[in-house]
Formats: sequence, C-alpha cells, structure tokens
Amino acid sequence: MKIYIVGTVGSGKSTLSDRLSELLEIPVYHLDDIVHVKNEKSILGNTKRTDREIECIFKEILSQENFIIEDTLRNRFTDALHQVDKVVFLDLPLNVLKYRVLKRFVKQKLGIEKSSYKPSLQFLHQMLIWLRDSPREKVEGLSNVLVLKNSKEIRHFIQEVENEKFLGKYLQT
Repeated sequence: MKIYIVGTVGSGKSTLSDRLSELLEIPVYHLDDIVHVKNEKSILGNTKRTDREIECIFKEILSQENFIIEDTLRNRFTDALHQVDKVVFLDLPLNVLKYRVLKRFVKQKLGIEKSSYKPSLQFLHQMLIWLRDSPREKVEGLSNVLVLKNSKEIRHFIQEVENEKFLGKYLQT
C-alpha cells in the first residue's frame, strides 16, 4: 500500500502519517527529513541535501511495496502522485492553519515541541507565507485523491482505518 499525504504547513500531515503508519504497520517518510539533514551548527538547524542525494533517497522510497510519505508537495515530488495507491489531501481552512502554525511556533520556542529547524520569527513569517501555497491545483483531477477538509473528517478517516474499513472504502480508485 502506497499513500501520499499532502497539505500545507500546519495541516496535520505528520500527525496523520505517523498515526496511519502505526495502524497499518508500514513505514512513514517525512520528506522534510529527506530534503534536510539536522545540523546544529547551521543557522537554520539543518542543511539541505544535494539534489542527487534527495533523488536517490526518494527513488528508493518509491521502489518499496508499502509506505506513507508526507509533504507539502514540492514540485520535485509531484510525479509520485501517479505512483501511489492513494493521495490524502488535507485541505483545512486558512484560519485553522494560521492558528496551528502560531501554536507550533510558541511550543517550539518554549521547548515543548521538538523541531527539525531553529524556530525564529523569520522562519515563522516564512511559514505563514507558505500557507498560500496549497497543493490543491496539483491534486485536482487525480482519481486517487481523498480530500479531508476539517479535523472531524480526519478523525473519522482514522476511525475508519482503525475499524479496518480503509481498504474497501478509501483505497478503491
């Protein structure tokens, strides 16, 4: 089973992908961790891998029989939309996303939540800008897309997976 979870920053991609990985017992790959390597000496707290490294790692993931990947859907990864069984698009309201980004920033600054980057006001500003970059246009027209528009739909989806209705209802394309 190959699942690609997409959405903007703060949409809940990591939380959902980790939960599905646990329920379905398949590996999850957070593409931020593929693109960047933690580096405490860097101003941002991480260093970008070379394009070649990223491409090799991503191809290796796609060659696996089962996986969950999550990303904001960077352009370099859009071809994978056609190589997975299901795309789950988290299309939450902008006000919810802004709240989540601000809440995450505060938690990271206070050390309550871990981060793969150094939380700064500059990075917070960048994340708020990224909220405008919805992957909606990239997934429109795909037959294998499930769109979840709010927390209630996400919880219901997880419940369906827990009840083992996932395969029949959600993976049918």
